Formats: sequence, C-alpha cells, structure tokens
Amino acid sequence: MEIDLNLPVDIQAGTFNVLVSPEELALRALREAVGPGRFLVLYVCGNYSRLLSRVNLRSAEFGIRRAFTSSQLLSILDDAHQTFVFIEHDPSLFAESEETIEHVSTALRELARESTVLLYSPAFDATLQTISRKADRVFYFEHMAEAGGRGRHPRRRSMAYNAPSSEEQSTLEVF
Repeated sequence: MEIDLNLPVDIQAGTFNVLVSPEELALRALREAVGPGRFLVLYVCGNYSRLLSRVNLRSAEFGIRRAFTSSQLLSILDDAHQTFVFIEHDPSLFAESEETIEHVSTALRELARESTVLLYSPAFDATLQTISRKADRVFYFEHMAEAGGRGRHPRRRSMAYNAPSSEEQSTLEVF
C-alpha cells in the first residue's frame, strides 16, 4: 500500500525511508500525515530541531518525543506504537557514542515492520549515510522550485535509492 504524503514520490506502508530535502518538503509531508483521520503520528527530534517550531499541529493523533542521546532515541523507538513515525535526524545524538549508530539503524529497520518510518534530514552527513544503509528507500531532493505537489517541479533534481539486501545501495529512479 502506498502512502500519499503530497511528496513527489510515494512512500510504501511498513517501510523505513530516508528523506533528504529542503525543510518545506518535510513539513508538507508531516502535515499531510497528521491530516484528519490519516495516521497516528509520532514526531521524534533530537537536541536541535529545525522543524518543531514550525510544525504547529494540534491533534490527539500527533505525539512529540525528544531524544537527547542515542540511548534515549533507542528507547523511544522501542516504545513507539504509532502507524507513522517521523524522525528528524540529529547527528549530535551520536557525538559521545558512535557505536550506537548501527543499533539505531537496526531499530529503525525493525520499527518499520509495524510502522512506516520516515527519517528526515536537510543534508547528508556521515551518520546519516551509515543509518541509511538499512533503509528501504532513500530520497534526495537537492532543492524545490515550488512548494506544490507532483509534476510541478521544473527545477527539482532528485534521486531515489532502493536498498538491496546487501550493504550496498543501487539507484532505483532518477527524476
């Protein structure tokens, strides 16, 4: 089943997805997920959030959790029961304990068995690259010419990757 989040790509239910894009695209996806009668959504951020002050969503179906360490993030992921989990990537969570990066990526993959997981970041970093190796799909949008929906991105350059069962990723589509 595809989940329409008003993105230029479709997200499959029960998958672990990484979205690297401008903030406006991530905010649009989050607002669409929380729409009336859509999903039970958990928003997770770290020490610093680019999006939280701009979310402005009030709904009984929208929960917010904040992790200050990678261990807290693992605990939040372990307790998550929502149908859609949106995580704002924060590399500072792994500053003191880089060995937990692999544990977090495995926890995200396992959570995707029961929920749809979308890990968002405005840019790639070494931590995100490591985590994204276990993702089902990685979407990269360099910039957005418009804030509209599908088919209205004349200057957009994006790539979607499909993660095969091995540790390497191969290109799935190029828009």
